[in-house]
Amino acid sequence: MGGGDQKSEVKVAVGTTTTEEVNFEKIDLKEALSILNTSSHGLSSAEVDKRLKEYGQNKLPESTRNPILVFLGYMWNPLSWAMEAAAIIAIALLDYADFALIVGLLILNSVISYVEESSADKAIKALAGALAPKCKAVRDGTVQTIDAVNLVPGDVIIMKFGDIVAADVKLFSDDPQKPYDKHSDEVPMQIDQAALTGESLPAKKYTGDVAFSGSAIKAGERHAVVYATGINTFFGRAAALISGTNNVANLQIIMTKIGGVCLVTIGLWVVIELCVQFGNYRHGCVSGEEGCPTLTNMLVILVGGIPIAMPTVLSVTLALGAAKLATEGAIVARMSAVEEMAGMDILCSDKTGTLTLNKLSIETGNIFVTEPGLTIEDVLKYGALSADITGEEPIDVVLYNSYAQAATLANRYKKLKWVPFNPTDKFTSVTMLDQESGRVFRLLKGSPQVVLNRAYNKDKLADSVNAKMVEFANRGFRSLGVAMAEGDGADGKTEWHMLGLLPLFDPPRHDTKDTIEYCHQQGIEVKMVTGDHLLIGKETARMLGMGDTMYASEVLIKAKSGDKAALGEFQNVVEMVERCNGFAEVFPEHKYEIVAILQEADHVVGMTGDGVNDAPALKKADVGIAVAGATDAARGAADIVLTEAGLSAIKTAVLGARKIFQRMTTYSKYTVAMTFRICFTFGLLTVIYDWYFPTILIVIMAVFNDGAMIALAKDRVEPSRQPNAWNLKNIFLMGIVYGLYLTLSSWALYQTACKTNFFEKHLNMFSLDDRYVTLEAWCKDYIVNVKKAPYSITDSVCKIPEYNVQEAFGGSEAACMKMEFKGESVLSQCMVEQKYVRGAMLRSLIYNQVSVSGQALVLVVRNQAYSLAQKAGTLTYVAFVFAQIGSTLISIFGFGGYVPPRNSLKDCQFCSYSDHTPLKFFPSKEVPIEGTESRYTASVIGCLGYVIVAWIWSGIWYVLLDPIKWILCWVLNEDGFRDVSSARFERRQELQRISQEKTVDMAGMTTPTISNPLGRASIQKPVAMVLDRASAALVPVHRTSEGLMRVSNDPHKARDLARRSRLVEVGVQRTSGGPSKEITRA
Repeated sequence: MGGGDQKSEVKVAVGTTTTEEVNFEKIDLKEALSILNTSSHGLSSAEVDKRLKEYGQNKLPESTRNPILVFLGYMWNPLSWAMEAAAIIAIALLDYADFALIVGLLILNSVISYVEESSADKAIKALAGALAPKCKAVRDGTVQTIDAVNLVPGDVIIMKFGDIVAADVKLFSDDPQKPYDKHSDEVPMQIDQAALTGESLPAKKYTGDVAFSGSAIKAGERHAVVYATGINTFFGRAAALISGTNNVANLQIIMTKIGGVCLVTIGLWVVIELCVQFGNYRHGCVSGEEGCPTLTNMLVILVGGIPIAMPTVLSVTLALGAAKLATEGAIVARMSAVEEMAGMDILCSDKTGTLTLNKLSIETGNIFVTEPGLTIEDVLKYGALSADITGEEPIDVVLYNSYAQAATLANRYKKLKWVPFNPTDKFTSVTMLDQESGRVFRLLKGSPQVVLNRAYNKDKLADSVNAKMVEFANRGFRSLGVAMAEGDGADGKTEWHMLGLLPLFDPPRHDTKDTIEYCHQQGIEVKMVTGDHLLIGKETARMLGMGDTMYASEVLIKAKSGDKAALGEFQNVVEMVERCNGFAEVFPEHKYEIVAILQEADHVVGMTGDGVNDAPALKKADVGIAVAGATDAARGAADIVLTEAGLSAIKTAVLGARKIFQRMTTYSKYTVAMTFRICFTFGLLTVIYDWYFPTILIVIMAVFNDGAMIALAKDRVEPSRQPNAWNLKNIFLMGIVYGLYLTLSSWALYQTACKTNFFEKHLNMFSLDDRYVTLEAWCKDYIVNVKKAPYSITDSVCKIPEYNVQEAFGGSEAACMKMEFKGESVLSQCMVEQKYVRGAMLRSLIYNQVSVSGQALVLVVRNQAYSLAQKAGTLTYVAFVFAQIGSTLISIFGFGGYVPPRNSLKDCQFCSYSDHTPLKFFPSKEVPIEGTESRYTASVIGCLGYVIVAWIWSGIWYVLLDPIKWILCWVLNEDGFRDVSSARFERRQELQRISQEKTVDMAGMTTPTISNPLGRASIQKPVAMVLDRASAALVPVHRTSEGLMRVSNDPHKARDLARRSRLVEVGVQRTSGGPSKEITRA
């Protein structure tokens, strides 16, 4: 069932091996064609259709998620459960206003979270989008242009300059008569693999070499056979690493912890309240609206204590900060990464295209001139003349561009003959004519050793040239020799004069060094992680001031496996990765593992990159940063995408991130303090005084105050000069102290207002005193002397004519006397009404004081300086003023007695102020009936001038908040307030605790390691050679019934590349328990 011409198919014996994977880089072309069951003439259309059904399309698998389930998932966490429980209780009590507000906040939080969080699917789709959309394939004996997704293993394709390699392929010879054989005149293809391997120069590919999907053809034209498509390609392996990575955002961990503490506090107070209210005070409940004031009051603790708006406030803070960063060249793809960037203490950076220009250059200042009488400018001129830029060969292009007057050379010099590069001679030569003088001369450029050996005075030059080549090599430069000879060589007499030695390198970006220095000043260590050669990496690091303690990936692998020689002075591989300045010659698995090791060592790691090879590490890092011009794969995997060239935008991003972090910690301290304040204030007032507070005021306070907290996104803050870290211990302890202090202030106000006559006596205000003796004396005086009622204080309430005609009392005195209310006296009804209205006004007073003093706390916790001397952002002040104007107006006017009592009387007879004047803003005049549970209804009536008391009271207690803050900062050593070194140690400890709780979901896989880069679940023995570059060309295969080996179409076998039970040396194949044998080479 082969494709193409069956007569031309080459079958190669493979012995009795039971191999399940073949390394197409190690086998020859004939064996590859045999396994692929094809020939150099390609496949037939019928065979292609069959293989498309068998292998599927040449694209990465797309995973889909049900968006509804994803959205609902954001409502499935402890904080949301508490909010949902509050909503259920509210609707069960027919508290529609509170129910609507709670549900609205819950949905808003889920919407923001749904939009904000990105998934691994995004990165995979970007990888898929980077595949070449079209390609030329040989089918049915003709060349056809097809969609790249329709390529199958066994297809023969044609690749030329400018193409993107559409699948993993193995190259045929450039001699069509001998497609399987190498030859001495072979001109290599040049393929740019920088986006895949990090190599700065295009790789030269000869007959039998492999090329990976996603790489770009820079020179040459070849036929090639496709051996892997889709997920089986090297490109697909990178995608598999990304799809297996799902970092839990640190901000989510922090919010979960803060929410957890709040929930525990709330839970304790709910239990205490229910036990005391039902057990001690013997409150009752009935069904229906306002039938159970005790449960309604419980919502005060439940709703007020839950940081309902915390996800929304923090997300909006991040979003506004991210929008600001976007205007400065840093687009944030995952908002919570901004918070993680503030804590970033190590930045791992790819070299090629990130630290450097990814553009070959000549270090003109280091050109070594070997011919007497010539200058560096002369050498550059002859180098430009030796270049042929029509093929856009990188070395020719850089030689031409390095000479300032290169554009004028064509006017004077004419090219007579061009000899291209070949791997045998390792040089190019050109014969030139000087049209002004008639002089003919030849120029030779190539390998320095080859050029030196052709020089007439090579013995004289050998020592100096070889020494300079070693010097260039040690500095990571590639050397290029240039020589000149007079005449065209037709007479056989040639005397080559070596003109000079040119150092080639990929230069750093102009702003890279400044950015690295800035990072160091901000406490961020920068490490280079590159796929390029070690010496090149070291020289680049030296130019950038990064330090040159760098190692090749092979040393890292050996160190990971415990090789003491590889470890050298380091105790273990963690110390090695922490202390060195970078690694070179790495593949995607190495970058991914380096990031993982640093994360396991309690570091918050950033990773910059631009290529497909960087995508897995970008996704794994706490902060993945794709630089300008990055591939779709890198941008899809990154958290932050830079739109400006180079790394200069990182300076702005770090500064902005730390400002945002300061704003978030300000809110966190505020919300913890407010949770304790609300729970303790209203919990204590309830259990001590049997006094209830309306849920509606708590919800409004949350909307006003937490809504105003969004202004913190624009607050004026001073960023830290060291990486930030969440110190939850300090946040909780400071929150408890602030919360209890503010609780004390509210309790003191309550005690003064309703348990003394202080304000009435000293400020001549109407009284809110609800003590029994006070109410009894007032009622006796009011009934007898003011109202001069026709009934006595001891008469039954049924004697009050304004009441006994109401439906609640049966419509007549006679009917009332048959009801349970007949035993209640006029005096007791008067005292109930006075306690009710005084309590309703007291709630407005307490609400205003809690609101003002609570939001004022933000001004204290936003920094360590004296709060009144440190100017906050304009929006912070504006938000405070508007929020508190709102709370003050509510306190002045109240809600007109909302919520009305369930068992009520209209046209109240004893509901005046203590000075006997009628109540204002109380149009309903509904009051509870004595002897019913409605006495405890938490209604609200405006407190008028008492709002001035609330503001002054809040100001008096505010004065001590700054001294309390300084004491706390000193005791807790907040941000190094007392001891900087100790603060750094505590920060490390906190990072360690956080890292232990951060999980990585490797669906169906284990956590990757150096010896197990793809997370193979059953690996037991580390193998140092597993990450050799040859492993990139592994493809799963199977046996046919005829005993022939074919590429496997089993998707599970492709995934088994990440779960192999046993690994052995490169070239020896993996098995599933059977014997391992090397494939027979032809």
